[in-house]
Amino acid sequence: MHDALRATRGAAIAVVNIDIGERLTRYAGLGNISGMIVTPDHKRVTLVSHNGTAGHIARRVQEFAYPLLRGAVIVLHSDGLSASWDPARYPGLWQRDPALIAAVLYRDFNRRRDDSTVVVISTRRA
Repeated sequence: MHDALRATRGAAIAVVNIDIGERLTRYAGLGNISGMIVTPDHKRVTLVSHNGTAGHIARRVQEFAYPLLRGAVIVLHSDGLSASWDPARYPGLWQRDPALIAAVLYRDFNRRRDDSTVVVISTRRA
């Protein structure tokens, strides 16, 4: 991805691999991108992203592995969304459809001065 983005303004990127069999999430992020795992008890595990811009400056790209609890929800979003959301303030939301979760986070935490991308992945049935 880094080489493919060289002719552009660059991008913040995140790559996630969810291995249901191993109950493991592998994640690599570069730039102003946020990743979190919301556990079934509404705790938030922040996924590590390194500073940089894909296509321009990528001093370090590193994969991190995180345990994946059954029923966890993975949330990835760009910096157009504030990362100050607290899963405990939204009881019942984390068992809902991922599109609804993304819409609520966008509605409540969109910074409105930047573009926003929100991706929500549920492991409820995994």
